[in-house]
This record gives sequence, structure tokens and C-alpha cells, in this order.
Amino acid sequence: MDNSLSKAFFANMAKNQPDQKSVKINSFNDYTQYDVDFILKYANQNTSVLDVASGTGLIINKLYDKVKDITAVELFTDFSKFIVEAPNVIVVNQDVAKFDTKKTFDLVTMFGIMQYFNEEESREIYKKYFNFVKKGGTIIVKGQLGVKEDVTVSGFSEELKTNYYSQYRYKEKEIEMIESAGFNNSQLFDIYPKECNRWENTHFYAIVANKH
Repeated sequence: MDNSLSKAFFANMAKNQPDQKSVKINSFNDYTQYDVDFILKYANQNTSVLDVASGTGLIINKLYDKVKDITAVELFTDFSKFIVEAPNVIVVNQDVAKFDTKKTFDLVTMFGIMQYFNEEESREIYKKYFNFVKKGGTIIVKGQLGVKEDVTVSGFSEELKTNYYSQYRYKEKEIEMIESAGFNNSQLFDIYPKECNRWENTHFYAIVANKH
């Protein structure tokens, strides 16, 4: 699989009158309050945030008034139209793999996005976004990861009634990938209640790492 397959999946979703929770694939997967609570352990009113693949703003809309500013990168305008309009929120409608900026940020957040890139693509993205983190800054990557090995889903989903593509890499591999991009002091956190994890071979984790 590669990101073009996942991009096609979300492009189809975007053109079919999505609501704010559409990007969660299944609406019962909206655990964004847990996400925000976790982010706020690393952010405050002085924090400048770069949020990658912001979707419909489920996180941003709960976070924007608690940080200095947020730059939201989201390819699809049919998703980003749900993001709150506020003086400290900038929305950039661009592919996250092509996004570029001369600004650096205290915190970069990647929530529920990296599973849609294969290993090679992900390594390039981590290298790219390393440049956007201030010295002393932090990156948080949250998503489903393989518990014991890589788990790749590619093809027709009976549950979703459409083709679906994700690569849930082994948790230790994802940490190695992040650190190979230049980040240090990676830590793995289990941030959701047990009942949020539906599958035995994958698990939601957040990886936090720093730029020295």
C-alpha cells in the first residue's frame, strides 16, 4: 500500500457530505477528549502548535483556546470547513507530505495519520517535520500500532463497505523511525481506556519525543 490509496479513500469521504465525525471512520471512535487532555500535558498558553492532518478539527476545536496558536494542515476543504475560525488558528489546505514552512513550532501533533503512510513514506515525513520543530520542542505521534509486529490492512472492508488501507507498524519500529529522523527521548504512552482498543494485534499508543 501507499498513501495514494488512503488519500483516495478520504477524497471519496470528503465529497460525500461529511459531518464532523466522519474522519473518525466510525463515529464511536471519537476519543479526541483523551487526545486533548494528553496534548495539554505538553502545551500551554505559550505553545505554538503544528497539527498535521487536522481533519474536521475535532482536536483543534477543543484545544485552540488553550494554546498560543495552531497551524492546521489538512488537504480536504470539505473537512477543514469544520475547523473553528479564530485569530490564532491558521488552516493550510495542503497535502501533509508536500507542506512546507519556514516557521518552527513548540509542538507538532500527528494524531491518527501515520498509519495511512507506508514505512518509506513515514520516514520521509518524520525527517521533513523534524525541521519544523523548535530546538527543545516536542512531537506527539498517536495512532494504532502493531503490538508484536507490523499489521497491514489493504482491501475491501466488510465493516466499512469500501476499500480501506492502513499500516499499523510494530510499536518499537515506529519509535526507531521517529528517532532516526533526529528526535530523542522517545516515550510510549497508553492513553486510552482498555475498552477503546478493539483488536488484539493493534493498540492505540502515543509516542512523545523531543528535539535537542
